[in-house]
Amino acid sequence: MNVSSPISLLNSQNLGKNKLRAAATQFVSILLSQMFDKMEESVVKSSVIPQTSGERWYREWLMDAYSQEATSDQLNSLVNMVVSQLSQNQYQK
Repeated sequence: MNVSSPISLLNSQNLGKNKLRAAATQFVSILLSQMFDKMEESVVKSSVIPQTSGERWYREWLMDAYSQEATSDQLNSLVNMVVSQLSQNQYQK
């Protein structure tokens, strides 16, 4: 019985190179966005000027936009590493 993990379904034969690269880019973008969220959590908040829900939403949107922009420009090598790892069949048993 050949059991494969869900990651093995993302190889370049099943999705094609463009779709695999898009999935890897999205993964790196989400990872970077989560890093930005954790960094923001470490900032001391002041109760002098309360933050509205609109400001919180805008800040989350802005961090997502920053992460997408950074992924498409500066983090291309990280995306390439994710693509190469996912395109290998090392996850199949």
